[in-house]
Amino acid sequence: MIADVSKDALPELGGQIAPYFAIVQIIFLMLFLAYFVLGVVSVAVDFEAMDCECAEDSWVWLYVLLVLVIPTSMGVVMGFVKGAMAAADLEAKLGFDTAIFTALPPPLLYITLGILGIVLWANMTEECDDFYSDSHGLLLGIFHIQVIIMAIASVFGLISCWAMTMVLIKQVWPGEEDSSTKSA
Repeated sequence: MIADVSKDALPELGGQIAPYFAIVQIIFLMLFLAYFVLGVVSVAVDFEAMDCECAEDSWVWLYVLLVLVIPTSMGVVMGFVKGAMAAADLEAKLGFDTAIFTALPPPLLYITLGILGIVLWANMTEECDDFYSDSHGLLLGIFHIQVIIMAIASVFGLISCWAMTMVLIKQVWPGEEDSSTKSA
């Protein structure tokens, strides 16, 4: 597909983008796998950080666990929900595309986790930051990476939520020009 698009869009390159795109995609997947493994290792190795004196204020260990588990499991749950909605044939019964209901929860989750991470990082005291960096450096590093990733994801999540809300409003309450084209 990338080769076909690059041939049409950039004929002077002659379809040379596809191999580079595949390499970049493989590198990205390897980096994600390394991040995920390091996240699981940090949660397991730094398990005692759950009960440290800073845990009540900073929630670093819990945040790392939540960001590792919830988005991954949400994909599985949303797959089941999408299958159930297709089996119930809700699209035909409701009269509009119901895929938006399975597409909306992940961006909302990213917005929530992004805001939570920023608040936790901003409210962490110097003493807690020093404690985590001295005793649980890997956990603190994964926490910082996750907060940055979730902050970026929350910006795109906000854009996605806005776009999906507009699509849903347009489907439920079509304008005059939309209803005239449907009847024609």
